[in-house]
Amino acid sequence: MSALSHLVPPSELARVQRLEVVARIIVEGLMSGAHRSPLKGASVDFADHRPYVPGDDLRHLDWKVLGRSDRLVLKRYEAETDLGCILAVDGSGSMGYAGGRAGLSKYRYAAMFAAALAHLTLQQQDRAGLMLWHEKAINELPARFQGQLERICRALEAHQPTGVTDAAKGLEHLTAPAAHRGLVVLVSDLMAEPQALSDACDRLRARGHDLAVVWVLDPDELDLGVGGVSRFMGLENDGELLAEPRSLATAYRAQVEAHRHMLASLCRSRAAAFIECRTDEPLHLPLNRLLVELDRRR
Repeated sequence: MSALSHLVPPSELARVQRLEVVARIIVEGLMSGAHRSPLKGASVDFADHRPYVPGDDLRHLDWKVLGRSDRLVLKRYEAETDLGCILAVDGSGSMGYAGGRAGLSKYRYAAMFAAALAHLTLQQQDRAGLMLWHEKAINELPARFQGQLERICRALEAHQPTGVTDAAKGLEHLTAPAAHRGLVVLVSDLMAEPQALSDACDRLRARGHDLAVVWVLDPDELDLGVGGVSRFMGLENDGELLAEPRSLATAYRAQVEAHRHMLASLCRSRAAAFIECRTDEPLHLPLNRLLVELDRRR
């Protein structure tokens, strides 16, 4: 199966119940060793010296300084070890939408994407974590390594999309002073007000996080591919609307394009990676695009 795994469509992957298995299938679709980790990797840079204090570890003494000046000083370093990849997956009600052309919901697609990225991250000896959110944090798994893929997949599988999209409140745990900085990959349909999204991104960046944004769309959301007079029902307590889609199509596509432009500008101005994916395309394609974008920003 591995030789053809990159050809498996999302609708077929959706029939596989276990996200761990799905993740492995998707990652097999990428060329082995073709991509580096999306994280910064490990580096240790010398910062400065400080005087020796009795009880300090002698292994950190700078022997060269001692030999030259007969002074006892310790080396201090600025360490950038594996920073961790936090998968911030939108679990709100709008993510439960599944059009007929894709065969799976936006949430299921996002969960499979997140599981694959977690598998790839852990496979490259980096740490992965999860923040499942809507108007609040639903489930938070700090970035770890050992046994983490199973924990992430179990949390994603257990959730049913509900609630409203509120990125600022949903992600506020990641902006707390105690949060460890890292790469935050925001996976969402981004059905939120521009100012709310902007505020959430600014808070994440202010806390020192790197940021990547993955915009998940059903094909119906791109072209309003619904025929005849239809009743549109809001998935986040937005009420109902009876409308003729063909009469709205031009204005609707203009709104989608304006939202796309806003998201791209928002991410560009904050040095964040931004990719768009639709739920009827093979998952290895947006995963590859994300890795390319992250690598380009190194």
